[in-house]
Amino acid sequence: MNPKSYCEIAKGVKLLCMNSDKFKTNFLSVDFYVPINEHFAALNVLSSLMGHTSKNYKTFSSFNAKIESLYGADFDTSIATAGEKVRFRFSVEMPDDRFSLDSNKISEDAVDFIINIISNPNCENKKIDEENTKREIKFTLENIEAEKNDKRAYALSRLRQLMCAGEPYGIDREKLEEDVKNLDSTKLYNAYKNLLETSTIIITACGSLSEDMLNAKFSAFVDTIDNRKTQTLENIYIEKADEIRYFTEEMDITQAKLVIGLRSGMTNAEDDYFAFRVMTDIFGGGPYSRLFLNVREKMSLCYYCGARLLRDKGIIFIQSGIEEENYQKALTEILNQLDIMKKGEFSDEDYNSSITALCDAFRGVGDSPASVCAFYNSQAFDKELVSGLEFAEKIRAVTREQVVECANRVTVDSVYLLKGEGKDNE
Repeated sequence: MNPKSYCEIAKGVKLLCMNSDKFKTNFLSVDFYVPINEHFAALNVLSSLMGHTSKNYKTFSSFNAKIESLYGADFDTSIATAGEKVRFRFSVEMPDDRFSLDSNKISEDAVDFIINIISNPNCENKKIDEENTKREIKFTLENIEAEKNDKRAYALSRLRQLMCAGEPYGIDREKLEEDVKNLDSTKLYNAYKNLLETSTIIITACGSLSEDMLNAKFSAFVDTIDNRKTQTLENIYIEKADEIRYFTEEMDITQAKLVIGLRSGMTNAEDDYFAFRVMTDIFGGGPYSRLFLNVREKMSLCYYCGARLLRDKGIIFIQSGIEEENYQKALTEILNQLDIMKKGEFSDEDYNSSITALCDAFRGVGDSPASVCAFYNSQAFDKELVSGLEFAEKIRAVTREQVVECANRVTVDSVYLLKGEGKDNE
């Protein structure tokens, strides 16, 4: 499988079908992309609601019974952000037709099911079912509250909010919680209609699914949507930080969380991406990285310490769990390691270990139809798709000089510390 691009089957609708007989299952994802906007809270609720109920399957038992009739297919809904975009996903993994006991077309039935779920939410009179609405609002609020119990995730979320305040990506969790509380069945329906009418739809399939069948069924589905007018999808890239901003928050915790946000210098998703990927990996990508070997292992200043690059924003997040008394030492050494990257004082072993690890990871893309779809779906808005092998080749071509050049474009934007209540830092 070495696809070159998604095929546009209708305005604002793209399809990629990768045929292979190496898997025992087929996988299909249908992603709706819209900007982060006033419907974001409602989409969070809808993502859960549409995962287990619809007009044709109004109860959990009837919904699950239908899935079981598809030879135990795995159906899921999810929501995520990619920069300033919201990705609202429906996905299904089903056994390949050749494993059907009675020659049933499992895959085609699964495609019909997923389109049926997308097309027919449990609603009447332009309102989502009231009982389901109240239940899912309650569940969503519980999930938002539960994030505070995962201090690592909470600290990252707070840095994201503070660092990117004023950008749609900087989602205010308190405002999100308030928006969810103020939802009703009409607002959920309006968000659903907006999703169908304005989204860019990305359909990704892997296995033995027929491209012609998918094209025909999804083209017919899109034809049923009135007033289709896709919204522009653009991510905001802030090239550099003018100064470092410091934030501290107190909570009843025993292990402090130090999170640092860097502006990489990227101006778009294509801007020296492979070199930035290598640079971030040498800096904090794995057990061979500068942050792991020095800040964690050699100096014992943290329990964990790593960095990751967000291609859709050109941001690098550094996450670390520390003892509060080590805050200043840990921060100083993390920034020292960044300076080492800028000066090119990392070793050839650092460089080679990262190149090898990244190449091995991307050569391994394709262990399952779901992982194949996830890999190519992440490139859905690129001009041309890059296979796992091609990705590895591009990584291998990155030089030390390019790594140093990328490191010198990086600026520190925000430092966030989540510490125990009533304690000072040295």
